Amino acid sequence: MGRVVTDGSHGSLHVLLNPIYNMSLGVDTRLLSSIVFIQRIWDAMVDPFIGQFSDNFRSRWGRRLPLMTIAIIPLALLFGALWWFPRNASQNELFWYLLVSSLAFYASYALYSMPLGGLMLEATDDYHERTRLAGTALAFGFTIQIISQWVFPLTQLKFFPDTITGVRWVTGGLVVIFILCGFIPVMLCRERLYHRVAEKQPRTSIISGLAAIGGNRSALLVLIARFVSMFGYNIVGMLGLYMNTYYVFGGNVKAASWAYGFLGSSFHIAALVSSLFIYPKLEQRIGKRRTMQAAAALLMIGCLGKTVLYRPGEPWWQLIVLSINGMANAGFGLMSIAMLGDVADYDEYKSGMRREALFNSLLAWAEKAGNSLGSLLTGFLLVWIGFNAKLGAQSPHTLWLMKLFYVVTPAAGALIALVLIDRYPLSEERAYEIKAELNRRRAEAVKDSPGEP
Repeated sequence: MGRVVTDGSHGSLHVLLNPIYNMSLGVDTRLLSSIVFIQRIWDAMVDPFIGQFSDNFRSRWGRRLPLMTIAIIPLALLFGALWWFPRNASQNELFWYLLVSSLAFYASYALYSMPLGGLMLEATDDYHERTRLAGTALAFGFTIQIISQWVFPLTQLKFFPDTITGVRWVTGGLVVIFILCGFIPVMLCRERLYHRVAEKQPRTSIISGLAAIGGNRSALLVLIARFVSMFGYNIVGMLGLYMNTYYVFGGNVKAASWAYGFLGSSFHIAALVSSLFIYPKLEQRIGKRRTMQAAAALLMIGCLGKTVLYRPGEPWWQLIVLSINGMANAGFGLMSIAMLGDVADYDEYKSGMRREALFNSLLAWAEKAGNSLGSLLTGFLLVWIGFNAKLGAQSPHTLWLMKLFYVVTPAAGALIALVLIDRYPLSEERAYEIKAELNRRRAEAVKDSPGEP
């Protein structure tokens, strides 16, 4: 349920940003790309500090739950505030309103999501159960993202007098959902290793934590592969919206918005199904490294499919591409989380420290840094290829270049990630050896401190 909050708030922001601020209010795509870049860099910079703070935090309720309790209401309310801009604001005023409110939102977002991620990484020490747990958590995230694909179409319903009124009512409903769902893990989850391990370990600085992780080859390979795949995918991530609206629908925003709801839902439905039923079984057969490579290969196949399945006036062929992309991206996300659980055990094996939230924050950093750099380039890329929202239908040359970049860059990122992860060294056998040794050490520690809980 925590993933409903983190994936739902960020996903809805991503889905609404361009339709509201660019297509409805006319804010320049370069300004929006700059804001997204600053948002994601800010979010990525804050994450490691929040992750380290959570690892160092001590209380009778643990390291994670008190921070999540503090963060959830500000997170939800600030998400709602993103859409309460002054109605007659200029481009410059809208730029600053969106920038300041989104930076405040992402600060609260980090304070909730980093402890939540640490809680998930430490929930089990079983090699395969980590994959099943990650798949289930991601499935809840994908479910709310299916719903988020319909947020903008819902703002177009006839009983709303205009788009701005619609977006405020719809996002207001999401605020209530996020608050209710956000408190569920706070009430029902517990930290598995807090009293036995984490409570006793010394507090460390973020520099020493990063230095230790910098010497962890397994961690670095997972993080770099995730960054490269996200950068390649998101350098043209926003082009999916523009390809559908201007290449397939010829600039008809209202018609494209409803089709995009179905298309975006197909992406997340495929991701949800593969997270629950395909990747956990595949990982048991071929291991985590090969499963992530299979996801990379699948993304490249989806990119090739774009060359023939994006057709003007024929929107439903996109369902095939977006379903393949959803499965591929689910594989990247799921395997990254499952691998980091093993990596955190290896870190404890080498250093005696449990720092799951820092690992989770660095994975989030890799994803967000790739996302932000890609999003920054997208707005300038749209201007470079001659895109102009005021024209409606775009020129054939602009549409051809849009399609070219939409195909090539995600495939290149997936190929690099596939090669990098081939060097990942933590096999299932090695993971179970580390688990056995950690259990032996903890048992010895209990013998030495019989009065400890």
